[in-house]
Amino acid sequence: MLNLNSPDNNSNRNSLQDPVSLNVGGEIYTTTLDTLTRCRDSMLGAMFTGQIPMLRDSKGNIFIDRDGKVFRYILNYLRSSSLDLPDGFSELALLQREADFFQIHPLLEEIHRYEASVPRSLRGGPLGAMIIVNVESKVCMY
Repeated sequence: MLNLNSPDNNSNRNSLQDPVSLNVGGEIYTTTLDTLTRCRDSMLGAMFTGQIPMLRDSKGNIFIDRDGKVFRYILNYLRSSSLDLPDGFSELALLQREADFFQIHPLLEEIHRYEASVPRSLRGGPLGAMIIVNVESKVCMY
């Protein structure tokens, strides 16, 4: 595995830019080691610095047995340090669970700020329901 603490900074710099293919829940993503190790204290950082063993699929992609649906937003956050979600994003709870699983604390903090800043009606999630019922009744005794 890549040793990021190696004294040979030039070879590490090149390998950090080399593409890495990931199979996350059947979705294939290509990124760099630099992106995956941006948060070194996260699980992804540990996986890609050799602290956690990695599995490969039959095509040589690194296999991560998680839901691949929201992983793109995790990668985008790691690349840009910014949470960029589409309008009406409805998978915020799943994104939060995945960020928690991968232990990406800055992303979790960003998700909490996002939740606080966006009105619930614009988050795309289910809204509460309210019903108002006027019931008229007559008592009949036979």
